[in-house]
Amino acid sequence: MKTLLKAILVLAALGAVAALVLRLLGRPQQYAESGEARESMPDLDEVIGDTRLRTAASYLDEGNVYFNVGQYALAVERYTRALAETPALPAALYNRATAHTRLGAFDEALADYDAAIELTPADGDALNNRGMLRLYRHEPSEALSDFEQALALNPDDPTLMVNCGMAQLETAAHEDALASFEKAAKVAPGDPAAHYGAAQAAAVLGKRKVSLDHLQGALEIQPSYAAEAAGDARLALLDGDEEFMKLLRSTAEEAAEE
Repeated sequence: MKTLLKAILVLAALGAVAALVLRLLGRPQQYAESGEARESMPDLDEVIGDTRLRTAASYLDEGNVYFNVGQYALAVERYTRALAETPALPAALYNRATAHTRLGAFDEALADYDAAIELTPADGDALNNRGMLRLYRHEPSEALSDFEQALALNPDDPTLMVNCGMAQLETAAHEDALASFEKAAKVAPGDPAAHYGAAQAAAVLGKRKVSLDHLQGALEIQPSYAAEAAGDARLALLDGDEEFMKLLRSTAEEAAEE
């Protein structure tokens, strides 16, 4: 089962996107050679015992076992063997990209996502993950293109809305960013990243009250954002603001009481 990358933090510095990229991804794809999804993983003994079926599907399954126990280098090796058997296997490319990302091999991951998307252009997860890698590589326009394509495939996904907002912030499309974040906050009111991103975009646009309202929403959901907000260059409008300082102070006091 694939899961979308969750944009938990929307920080002022683009380098913080690395923390998001390292969350790629919860579980690898589990496809057979036919491209059909498997219902469950095979037993560990069946997969890595003495007798192995030498097929792309068996290498893919072995790679998934190694991935799920954190052995990403071994997972990459098995996915590579699967691709040697069946070069046009999107699941192996996608999974190897995910494993490369966990290893910090972002160039290799990007190449595998490119290949997977060429084979399956409507794979919203692959588009989203490639977008996050492009954002990390300081390619916000290209990242935005990926996020917008993924959002067209999954128009109600708040994570993709937040990711669009992040890329729009980096391209200085601040009005668009605010719209993306506020739409995400409307769809998913409990998403702190949506509120925090909206606070950033609103502050850059000089919308003090809007920024404060969204920041308060973010801190109520996730108080740890206070540390980021205190030094966030995008919130410079609020620097020294009495209500802003009060909000940070009360958040810190409530956290200390817990």
